[in-house]
Amino acid sequence: MININISDTKKFVKKLLMEETFDTFLLVEANVKGGVNYHISGHINKDFFDNDELAAMTSVDYSTWSTIRPHIFNVIKGKKQPLSFKIVFILSNSNIESIIEKNNLPLSIDDIANLTLNIYFDGTNMTATTITSLKNFSFDKTLEHIWDKNVLAFFKYNEILFEII
Repeated sequence: MININISDTKKFVKKLLMEETFDTFLLVEANVKGGVNYHISGHINKDFFDNDELAAMTSVDYSTWSTIRPHIFNVIKGKKQPLSFKIVFILSNSNIESIIEKNNLPLSIDDIANLTLNIYFDGTNMTATTITSLKNFSFDKTLEHIWDKNVLAFFKYNEILFEII
């Protein structure tokens, strides 16, 4: 787990809400505190979709950020910035499998609960936190370190200025 301070909040928010930078992440939840509080769950209501629609989705449990991003943008945009917001992303199973394969890890997708990226804005500062959750306890932190490095590389690739705190 690492905590990351985002150096350029305005540029980061643009990438988060107006560009496709984070679109492949899955949304667990988003909370925005402004004039009222908004809570959006990324959990998919499977009964709403037919089998063909479910088969075409990246995940049948969580919506992609690309689907929810316009709604969050509409909540946040305006003359006043929100008092705070929190967005919880996880990596899709296909991306987790890719990390396992590329790094020759002795794990399967069934061993990993989530690779999470939390984004938090407190009204002044923007931070991101990585979290690695395994289904069974392990002293081995290899996956955690790889996830941390992947997030930092993702930020660098997308020209997101940051410092580790």
